[in-house]
Amino acid sequence: MRFLLPLLFAGSVQAIETRAILQTYCLNCHSTEKQKGDIDLEASDIQKEPHVWENVLDQMQLGEMPPKKEKQLPAAEQKQLTDWVRSTLDKIALANAGDPGPVVLRRLSNMEYTYTLRDLTGVESLDPAREFPVDGAAGEGFTNAGAALVMSPALLTKYLDAAKEVAAHAVFTPHGLRWSASTSSQDWTDEALARIRGIYAKHTTKGAASQTVAQGIKLDTGTGGGRLPLAKYLDALQGRGSADGLSPKYLQILREALTSTKKSVLLDPLRAKFRENKLTAADIEPWQQVLWRFASVGHIGKQNGPKAWQEPVTPLGTQHELRVKLTPGADRRLFLVATDAGDGSNGDAAFWQNGRVVAKGRPDVKLLDLAMTKTPQVIEITVPAASIVKDAEFVVTAKLNAGSVQIQVLDSAPSVLTGLRSGHAAAFQVTGQWSDNNLRTSHSAPILIADDSATTKQLEAAFDEFRALFPIALCYERIVPVDEVVTLTLVYREDEVLRRLMLSEAETRELDQAWDELLFVSEAPLKQVDAFEQLYQFATQDAKPSAFEPMREPILQAAAKFKEHQKAAIEPQKAAVLAFAEKAWRRPLIEKEQASLRAFDPRLMLVRVLTSPAFLYRGEKALAKTGPVSPQELATRLSYFLWSSAPDEELRSSDLSDLNDQTRRMLKSDKVRRLALEFGCQYLHVRDVAMLDEKSERHFPTFLDLRDDMQEEVTRFFIDLIQNNRSIVSLLDADHTFVNAELARHYGFESKGDWQRIAGLHEKGRGGILGFAATLAKQAGASRNSAILRGTWLTEVILGEKLPIPPKGVPVLPEEAPANLTERQLVERHSRDENCMGCHKRIDPYGFALEGFDAIGRARKADTKTVLPDGTAVDGLAGLRDYLLTKRRDDFTRQFCRKLLGYALGRSVQLSDKPLIEAMMKSDLRFGTLVELVVQSRQFREVRGR
Repeated sequence: MRFLLPLLFAGSVQAIETRAILQTYCLNCHSTEKQKGDIDLEASDIQKEPHVWENVLDQMQLGEMPPKKEKQLPAAEQKQLTDWVRSTLDKIALANAGDPGPVVLRRLSNMEYTYTLRDLTGVESLDPAREFPVDGAAGEGFTNAGAALVMSPALLTKYLDAAKEVAAHAVFTPHGLRWSASTSSQDWTDEALARIRGIYAKHTTKGAASQTVAQGIKLDTGTGGGRLPLAKYLDALQGRGSADGLSPKYLQILREALTSTKKSVLLDPLRAKFRENKLTAADIEPWQQVLWRFASVGHIGKQNGPKAWQEPVTPLGTQHELRVKLTPGADRRLFLVATDAGDGSNGDAAFWQNGRVVAKGRPDVKLLDLAMTKTPQVIEITVPAASIVKDAEFVVTAKLNAGSVQIQVLDSAPSVLTGLRSGHAAAFQVTGQWSDNNLRTSHSAPILIADDSATTKQLEAAFDEFRALFPIALCYERIVPVDEVVTLTLVYREDEVLRRLMLSEAETRELDQAWDELLFVSEAPLKQVDAFEQLYQFATQDAKPSAFEPMREPILQAAAKFKEHQKAAIEPQKAAVLAFAEKAWRRPLIEKEQASLRAFDPRLMLVRVLTSPAFLYRGEKALAKTGPVSPQELATRLSYFLWSSAPDEELRSSDLSDLNDQTRRMLKSDKVRRLALEFGCQYLHVRDVAMLDEKSERHFPTFLDLRDDMQEEVTRFFIDLIQNNRSIVSLLDADHTFVNAELARHYGFESKGDWQRIAGLHEKGRGGILGFAATLAKQAGASRNSAILRGTWLTEVILGEKLPIPPKGVPVLPEEAPANLTERQLVERHSRDENCMGCHKRIDPYGFALEGFDAIGRARKADTKTVLPDGTAVDGLAGLRDYLLTKRRDDFTRQFCRKLLGYALGRSVQLSDKPLIEAMMKSDLRFGTLVELVVQSRQFREVRGR
């Protein structure tokens, strides 16, 4: 008997006695000759095949060996045999403690593949594995176990299709690539627009929007956005408001301008108010309105067209026509006022001429032919009521004679006739062809002055200084103009003022990059060529094409330059894909790999990256002798354990000298939701509750709407356990859970609104995993409870006991109990069957204790008193919970530690893992502590040698 040779050499009495027991009770079925059940105990060496003897020990403890029809071992001999097997296995476990286990080349599970791509791209909506075959479970019952992660030709084809789908979400830019939730170029353009507008919005506010009319159509001029939030800055500088969120740059510029002692005809009155902390936006806005106007941008660049959207205008000129609307009903007194322009009245003179009342369809009524005026002077005239009809206006022209004169037409005589006044301005369209620039500006207080005079230069300098400090708008926030019937300008950038006044260098670079991307992904310079030709042909019908001819060559040159820009961008794009590949492959690329990828265009490069074994498999370098994995491989192990995804930048760049620091950081991350789902929910066998569709809708019409919430409760419970480093014992005795209004209503609790933590569950008859609707619903039938399913779940999943396979021919219980039987009585009658009794007496009592909950986890009245297999009497969930906490605590914690270790290693727990599991059980049992013991273990940090 070859297996006994080590024992015989040991010369122990125990060896001889053990050989005799095996000879008498086991080898008649499990010898080299018979090998019943493919088990040969005669040839099996316990040192080399400990798993065989672990199975022997399990079968003996379950009472399955020897079979009931065979000769049974006396109690003393059974104890002797089991003691020998157990002690020998313990010695083997200790001798091999820390063995990393067999090397398995495993691909990413479906969820690891999905999470990894979401993290690499930042697109949470990606679901590339939705058409993949469902992953099987292996190892300790998890889908990340290497033994279950096989590859097939059909799956390889699906990986190729998925890679193409993912690559279609890549947005290639002049600087590399970014990722989008969309595969539409229009959506990519909209995202670039939103990014730019987001930068604009940080520094601007909304204002009064205006419209323009072109060819009888009302169009948006874009003046509603991009405004300077002047009031906030003035309040902050004068102690009336907070500077939070305001540009430090503009605050400094404004402070320096308002405290300067440099003379300025416009700024000096503002500075006086600022010194008294009384300056407001209302003091500045009148001059803003006079010195700026807004033009349409759809045709910027045409001959004699606007040069910008926010254009500077000036109230200066040698003559000006003033118009005043008249209201019918009575005589109207008007005052023609001539004052100095803020530089004194010496020698100032002007002419008033051709003062008249005009109305459409009526002859003009002349009131003033020619009048000389010197400053300061007021001329009063009366407009007779008889000449005032609907839409009538008083019109008068003023011309400079000498010096500088500010003129106004007022309804009352002013009390002060010195100093400069802002008045107001109005932009309006005159009649003309749509290809002309028909925008004009009228000022109510123009300044008549010679074009080349020294005062003109001084005033223009003052106006420029004011404009540089106080624009109305900081940028053209609309970007895509819709202020012309036919728009030539597809996207328009006007934000020099924003950059000059508000943005830091870093913010400016960010904005410039966003604009580069917008032009690149929208291909606006190329589309502009077609837009120009369409506009040119349109202009030949009822306008002057010549107005647009000067634009042709610049547009063609811009398109040619853009094509060169596209070619130049290929190298940065390929470099970006290579950087992406390093993250996807979780290691640096060698030169040969880089050269191989560079042979393709950037998007196809991505497909190659995502179909490479380096991405699809978690490969590790095989070592000649057992030893530590590389830092990259260790980072990959840790990341896929805790996050089910590739390492992030911090983990990749860490030297991992203190693995616990990274572990604690990662356990605090929101990404541990994946650990809660993929480990926690799989451990409890509720990972698929959200998709469970087997419940009878007739019996449980609310279930379908609640199943997502049921799984979410378990997920949030585990997230809380992980992030707050709670003891795993709280899985049994927690007095809290997480519910939303719908799930609370299902439980009979009072709770409103979104998800929240609630306590006091013990008083409500719940608490811990035994009271989750998810576990109760999953371990139940379609239309009734199942004490058998719940008992089996608790026995195998929670306590780690092994149950024999049910014998063939066991009758299936009906979905609904007969009218004269309760569900419990139905199970009890079934369990009296001689073939079933052995197992049912072990599992049914656990299920009977949970009869107080129906098949979807609602509380109900039922008989919950029962006697557990060891003779302990319990009543309901509370009694069962106390029993598990007092008498089965070690079994529960051992099983949890086994599951956690198996999940972390992606394999079945083996005999050599036993010392580690024992160490975990002796710890404080906090989740973080158990994780740290796992990641510091040899099993986790090393790879078995060849």
